Amino acid sequence: MHSWKAGYMGELLLLWYRRKIAVFGIFSVVVPILLAASFHALQPILGFMAVSQSFPLTMLGIYTSVWIPLFIFMAAADLFPQEVASRTLKLALLRPNSRFQVYGAKTAALATGIAALLVLLGIVSLACNLFAGTLAGFAETAAIVKAYIASFVSMLALAAVFVFTAQFFKSSSGFMAFSIVLYAAAKIAPFLSSAVAAFSPASYTDWYKLWLSQTVSAGKLTTAFLFLASCSLLFFSLGYYKFVRKEV
Repeated sequence: MHSWKAGYMGELLLLWYRRKIAVFGIFSVVVPILLAASFHALQPILGFMAVSQSFPLTMLGIYTSVWIPLFIFMAAADLFPQEVASRTLKLALLRPNSRFQVYGAKTAALATGIAALLVLLGIVSLACNLFAGTLAGFAETAAIVKAYIASFVSMLALAAVFVFTAQFFKSSSGFMAFSIVLYAAAKIAPFLSSAVAAFSPASYTDWYKLWLSQTVSAGKLTTAFLFLASCSLLFFSLGYYKFVRKEV
């Protein structure tokens, strides 16, 4: 357990000290502030409350659809294909760690990065509401927290899919290009065939909206949660199987 924790902390530090990941995190904080400032400046022209109480949910929809998936692609590329190409993965496997510990530490570091982005977005967007004078009440804030937690679950499932996909690549740029195309295709596919939406984790990036609806049954929410949890476990296991067989 101690060796896994040390490996996990090492992966977190390596992820943070990568310049593009750090820049990505800074932009994740700056973008909501810039949008809120722009909306507030346009308020006299638009004639309505531009930065409303739903601003954190508006930002959440943008981030879970585009921003966090891009972070997943970048982080997974650095954690797996990039380390294979630079041969630093071999050094990690020389430590007294099993392949499962190394794989689990990398995946946990990615999950922590996703959680950090969601926490930062929630704090910053709520702060924007505060400065705009539209801070939500306790019930609205609780709903926002619930939506962010639900989004974390869907982002974990998406991350598991692309961590598995990363095991087939030895080039980070090749993996990034393929991931963007695959994700775009997965988002377009439900428009061509409605049956695809029920079995694609990419279709659940906005499933937090179900948790905000008063008309959605508990059974439907449970079914969706079990599907996402199953996807996470399935692709985590498949990714580990591929990782074990990888020659470094």
